[in-house]
Amino acid sequence: MGVGVFTDFLIEGLGLTRMQLSIAYFFGTTMSGLMLPFGGRAYDLFGSRKTAVLVSFCLGLVLVYLGYSDYISDWLQKVTGSLHWWIPFGVILLGFFSLRFTAQGMLTMASQAMIGKWFHERRGLIMSISGMGVSISFSITPWVFSWIINWVGWRNSWLLMGLLLMMGVTLVCYLFFRDNPEECDLEMDGPLKGTGSKRVHPDKIFIRDFTRSEAVRTFSFWAFAAAFAWMALFGTGYTFHVIAISEEIGIQASTMLVLFIPSAISGVLANFLIGYISDYVRIKYVLMAVIAGMICFPLGLLILPKPVGFVVMVFGMGTCNGAYANFSGNVWPRFFGRTHLGAIHGLNGSIAVIASGVGPVLFTIFKDHGPGFSGIFWVGLVVPLGILLLSFFADNPQRKLAEMT
Repeated sequence: MGVGVFTDFLIEGLGLTRMQLSIAYFFGTTMSGLMLPFGGRAYDLFGSRKTAVLVSFCLGLVLVYLGYSDYISDWLQKVTGSLHWWIPFGVILLGFFSLRFTAQGMLTMASQAMIGKWFHERRGLIMSISGMGVSISFSITPWVFSWIINWVGWRNSWLLMGLLLMMGVTLVCYLFFRDNPEECDLEMDGPLKGTGSKRVHPDKIFIRDFTRSEAVRTFSFWAFAAAFAWMALFGTGYTFHVIAISEEIGIQASTMLVLFIPSAISGVLANFLIGYISDYVRIKYVLMAVIAGMICFPLGLLILPKPVGFVVMVFGMGTCNGAYANFSGNVWPRFFGRTHLGAIHGLNGSIAVIASGVGPVLFTIFKDHGPGFSGIFWVGLVVPLGILLLSFFADNPQRKLAEMT
C-alpha cells in the first residue's frame, strides 16, 4: 500500500518511465504470486513462527535493497558499460518481486492463517480485533510514508523501516507467534467451553478438512478469490498512482493523501462490523454487503472534487480495506479447515498478489492510451456487479457435506 508514494522518486532515480516502472511492478508481483502456492506448502510444513521470523527479517533486507536500488543500478551500468533501460528495470523488478513475496505474500499468510488456526466460534470477532491494525495500516500508510519521506528522504525512509523490521518485528514474531493452540496444550475456542455463539451458526459447521485441489473445485473459493483479487487490483492501482490521479482530478496531492486518514477510521469500523456480523450471519451475505463498498470506491472518485465524492470514496475505500483484512483470515479456515490452510491461503494470495500487480499497469494503460484514470473508475463500477452474481452461490462447502451425512 505504501509503494505509491515512492513511485515518482523511483522514476527519477532509476531513469524509467511510469509505464516501465508499472510493468516492472506487474512482472515482479506476478512472479511473487506464482511462487506463493509453494510458499503456502512451506508454511504448512514449518508453521507460523518459523515462517514469520524468517520472512520478516528478509523483508527488512528487501527494503534496504530498495533504498539503494538507484545506486545498484548505476553500479551495474558502470560495470557493464551500458546505459540501457533494462538494467534499472531488472534491478527494480527484483525489488518488487522480493517485496511482494515477503510482505503481502508470506508474512501476511503466516499472520492471518495463524489466527485462523487458533479460533473457531469467535473467529470473526477476533479477526475484527486483529484487523483494526491492518485496516488502519492499509489506509494511512501512504500518508505516513509521505510524512517520513519529507522528514528523512525517500532512501532513508526505506532504510529506517528495514531496520525496524529486522530488529523489531522479527523479535516480536519469535517471542509471540505460535502456530496453533495445541502447541501450547490448549484447544480452539468452542461452545463447550462457554465461549461459543448463543445459537447455531449455519457457517460454523465443520465436517472435514479440504485439500487445496478439493477447495479449488468449489464455487465458493472462486467467488471470494474474485473479491480479494479485485480489491487488491483496484486498491493497489489507486495507491500506486495516487499522486498522478490527484493531478488529473485537479486536487492537491496532499489533500488526496489526507483522505487516507478518514478512510482508516472507516476501515476500522467496517472491519469490526464485518467480523462481528460474520459470527452470526452467513459469510456470503456479508460479502454481498461489502460489494457496496467496492462500488462506492470508484464512484466517489468519479464524483470528486464535489464534497459528496469525498464521503463516498472514503466509505468505499475503508469498507474494502476492512473487508480484506477480515475476510482473508476468516473465510478459508471456516470453509476448508486447518490442515491445508497454508496451501489454500497461498493460492488465494497468489491470485490477489498477481491482481495487485495488474492494477498499476491497467491504471497506466487507461491513463496513457485511454480516457484517463476515469476510464478505470468506470470499470470499477461494473466488475463488482459480476462478483455480486458469484456471491449468491458462495455457500460454505461444509454445509453440503453436512447435508450428505
